[in-house]
Amino acid sequence: MKITKEIIERIEGEAALEVEWEDEKIAFAKLKFFNYRGIEEILRKRPLYDALAFTPRVCGICSHSHALACVRAIESCFEHQETVSVSKKARDIREIALNAEKIHNHIKWYFFSILPELEKIDDPTYRGDAFKKPRWFLAQNAITETLKMGAIFSGQWPHGSFVAPGGVTCDPVSLDVLNARGILEKVIAFCEETLFGFSLEEFTGFDSAVQVMASPSALSWGIDTMIRHEFDRFGRSHDRFLALGDSFLYEGALKSAKTTVLPADIKYISESLAHTFFEDTTQGYTYSKTATYKKSFFEVGPLARMMVAKEGLIRDFHRRFKDAALTRVMARVAECAHLLVQTKRLLENLDIREASLIPPKRNVHELSAEGIGVVEAPRGSLIHTINVRHGVIERYDIITPTVWNLGNGERDNLSVVQKALVGLDSLTKADFIVKSFDVCSVCTTQ
Repeated sequence: MKITKEIIERIEGEAALEVEWEDEKIAFAKLKFFNYRGIEEILRKRPLYDALAFTPRVCGICSHSHALACVRAIESCFEHQETVSVSKKARDIREIALNAEKIHNHIKWYFFSILPELEKIDDPTYRGDAFKKPRWFLAQNAITETLKMGAIFSGQWPHGSFVAPGGVTCDPVSLDVLNARGILEKVIAFCEETLFGFSLEEFTGFDSAVQVMASPSALSWGIDTMIRHEFDRFGRSHDRFLALGDSFLYEGALKSAKTTVLPADIKYISESLAHTFFEDTTQGYTYSKTATYKKSFFEVGPLARMMVAKEGLIRDFHRRFKDAALTRVMARVAECAHLLVQTKRLLENLDIREASLIPPKRNVHELSAEGIGVVEAPRGSLIHTINVRHGVIERYDIITPTVWNLGNGERDNLSVVQKALVGLDSLTKADFIVKSFDVCSVCTTQ
């Protein structure tokens, strides 16, 4: 048996892929994450509200997601004693900031991770042209503008601490909202002209994979290239999906086995330290935990959200290609379109006259409870759990999306990414499949 190792590049953080080969095909794979920082450990014995400053620093891409999961967990603690009121204005601002984070992430991932990989697969002599093709500059400008829009409300990006129990700390005026709307229109124009090749209204109305290919664009080129290199069948996993956080696209926590959508419950989630350095310093090989739902591996992220929402276009891609890499990539781009529509709607209807913050009445130093906060982050379901005693954190636990998708299973119970890799005949294909999940090792080892 031959074993090869490869560093996964062009991701958030660092990761290594170790592959076992049999008959020139991948028989088993291990994803290794090494950069442990210990945010959960750092938060122990600290005042509860310190978590609002520390958790956004888990990641430089999805810091708003961590801030929101944290504040929801804290509000959940207060809910044991009183009803925590959050105005619609505050809820909308939270969603606008989160959407900006997702939109920027999806554009960055597609243009600076997926497309360069496809260029390299399509032409082995390709050595990068980030400073030669106009689309790279246009994409970077759209990313910057999206973050600028979010920062109008969050104060900064990344690591904005703009949320507090009971609402948000910003109080925008009409000019702020007007500026945000103007910026969003620029991002929409980029996506229509460069990414989708269609107007936003047209694109979000599609329900057939064929429709997407009718206009030349960065997306249609990517789809055509993925099909030519068989990523319409490579990268298939368990075809099980999980979306535990709330969304404008569906109601409640949901799971999906293929196309059957059913309610989900967070109580069935379990974490494992198997194969980690935490469990065995000599035999362990990663700092990444593993998360399962009823002891089974489920994929989280844009594809999961689109599947449980029964989104027409992605359902058609899934009907044709199942949960292959092509469908996974397409789902993230499709979600970007829906996020643009929803964010525009939120900004148009934001009522700045409402209160931004309604603090809980109970003294935080008297608070003893457990709280859970769940957010649909760019890469999938993010869960923060807090145990607090007299206002001091006793335990803090974080389950990140990459833990769901890229944790390690067993040979007789493969994780999501392991299942997607088995049977491939090259490391180049394996590298692309791993990137199709939008890896974040920084969150994973936090």
